[in-house]
Amino acid sequence: MLHSLTRRSFVKGVAVTTGLLAASGNAAPIQGFEDTASNTAKDKVWQPVSGRKVRVGIVGYGLCKFGAAFGFQDHPNVEVVAVSDLFPDRCAELAKACRCEKTYPSLEELVKDPNVEAVFVATDAPSHCRHCIDVLAHGKHVASAVPAVFGSLEDADRLYEAVKKSGLNYMMFETSVFHDDCYAMRKIYNADGFGKLVYSEGEYYHYIDTPLDSYKEWRRGCPPLWYPTHSTA
Repeated sequence: MLHSLTRRSFVKGVAVTTGLLAASGNAAPIQGFEDTASNTAKDKVWQPVSGRKVRVGIVGYGLCKFGAAFGFQDHPNVEVVAVSDLFPDRCAELAKACRCEKTYPSLEELVKDPNVEAVFVATDAPSHCRHCIDVLAHGKHVASAVPAVFGSLEDADRLYEAVKKSGLNYMMFETSVFHDDCYAMRKIYNADGFGKLVYSEGEYYHYIDTPLDSYKEWRRGCPPLWYPTHSTA
C-alpha cells in the first residue's frame, strides 16, 4: 500500500520505474509519446463504463499518426464514425487504423456530419486553435493534440472564449502525465511520500537534433509554443 510507503520501498520503486523506461527505448519520433511499460502492455483491456457509445470523428494522420495513437478505435464506449486527412493516402490509412468506413477530405467537411458528436483534432499544431473553434461552432465536443495553441496568447483567449460560449467540452491530450514515471510520482505525492513540498521548479526543452518533416514544415524554426504541458507533467 502506498500509505505504508517506506524510504527503502520508495527508492526501489523509483529505480524500477526508471529501469522500465530505459528498457522501453524511444521509438516515437516525437518526445512525449514514447513507449513505456504501461502503454505497451498487451494484457490490459478497457472495460465499458456504460452501454453508450460516443460517436467520434478523427482528423489528422501526419508524422506522429496521433489520429489513431490514442486508441479511440479500441475503447468500448467509443465508435469512430468518420475520419479525415487532407492527403487521400493518409486518410485511407487512418480509416484502416480506426476501422472506419466513412471518410472526408477535410475537417471543414467532417464537422458538418450530424452523426459526429465529438472530434479529435490531430492536425498540424498551428491549426489546432482554428480547427477546435470550428468544431465547437458546429456544436460538437472537441479534443486536440498538444499544443492547444501555437505561439499566440491571443489564440488561447479565443479558444477559451469559444469553449465558454459553446458550453461544450474541450480537452487537450497531454501524454507525458501518463508516463509510468510521472504517474508513479503523482501516486507517491498523493500518498505523502515526499512530505510537504514548499517549492519546486520545472522546465522542458523540446529538443530535436534533426528537423522533422511536417505539414507546411511547421516544425522548422518553431516559435515559442506556449507549451508547458510536458514540464508540468
